[in-house]
Amino acid sequence: MTTTIASTITTTTSATSRTSTTSTTTRTTSKTSTTPSTSTTTYIPSRWLNTSSMNSPRYTHTTTVLSSGKVLIVGGYSYSVSMFSAELYDSSTGLFTTTGNMNTLRYYHTASMLNNGEVLVAGGYDSDGYSYTAERYNSSTGIWTMTGNMNAARYAHTASVLANGKVLVVGGYNELGHYLTSTELYDPSTGIWTYTGNLNTGRYAQTASILTNGKVLVSGGYNSVGYVNSAELYDPSTGVWTKVGNMTIARYLHTASLLTNGKVLVAGGYTFVGYLNSAELYDPSTGLWTRTGEMNTARQVHTASILANGNVIVAGGSNSVGILNSAELYNSLTGLWTMGGNMTIARYFHAASVLTNGRILATGGLGVSGDLNSAELCV
Repeated sequence: MTTTIASTITTTTSATSRTSTTSTTTRTTSKTSTTPSTSTTTYIPSRWLNTSSMNSPRYTHTTTVLSSGKVLIVGGYSYSVSMFSAELYDSSTGLFTTTGNMNTLRYYHTASMLNNGEVLVAGGYDSDGYSYTAERYNSSTGIWTMTGNMNAARYAHTASVLANGKVLVVGGYNELGHYLTSTELYDPSTGIWTYTGNLNTGRYAQTASILTNGKVLVSGGYNSVGYVNSAELYDPSTGVWTKVGNMTIARYLHTASLLTNGKVLVAGGYTFVGYLNSAELYDPSTGLWTRTGEMNTARQVHTASILANGNVIVAGGSNSVGILNSAELYNSLTGLWTMGGNMTIARYFHAASVLTNGRILATGGLGVSGDLNSAELCV
């Protein structure tokens, strides 16, 4: 079976068809995990409060916290149209202001903060289809400048800024219907992309995490075979990908968070049995995955934000019941999840950013009423 996020978006914009957020209608009755959930009541996350609204509704956009502390919101999808607009959120005023437009419409792209403070946006889906273009945002001028094109058009890929300042883009999906094994490096000093080692398994809608040793862990995703449980490591010193242990269950549209102990927490997503509430940990010292406490609510296309104390808040998403406003906290010391205060609006395909003051900003997404321009803070 071949499924794309583009078709997923098409089937979920209607508030009346919320039983599934995949394009495979045979899975609308899939049940979530029946394994009892483990939780603790030792800590309850703070409440969510509305802040001002964005100038444009959007989802599948990117958010980047700039060196100034402002948040750059870029592109996305709105009312069935790709977007080129961008705006800034100022946490000191709680206001969104427009900034320069990108040169290219795009959604399901990536955004990476370069060492010089500029933001590199790459790929995605634009008015001409799957994009190989890239551009840079100068936060001092608010202007976007085109840079070198990627060698391969791709969307729903990942991007990671390496210790040497180069940007690694991985996998994705292209106009030929291929789930990509190709990966490439962007050199900010030259503006040129070069191919590096291929993945062992093509995939899109995977996660990528930069480990404390500088290697990049890619896990899960989807390809022509189906949902992916494999994971692999990229070594920047050799440019080679190496298989590591498989996750305990295949998943995509999940989240991955690097914990303060160096392990990677993967949570939720979707698989052949339906929406997942399971979570698991990758241990870099062994290359193996182990199950940890399960979320109280199964969810996909949610967000995960790492707090200063090392705990993780997941928020929103969707499951067989519909679009979610719930949030819960993972305690990295106990491995247990606690339900927190609900978001003010149910949303998925949204974005979340941890601000310099420690608060979490959630923006946009799809809600019960459609495309959202609302934003809220977890304080």
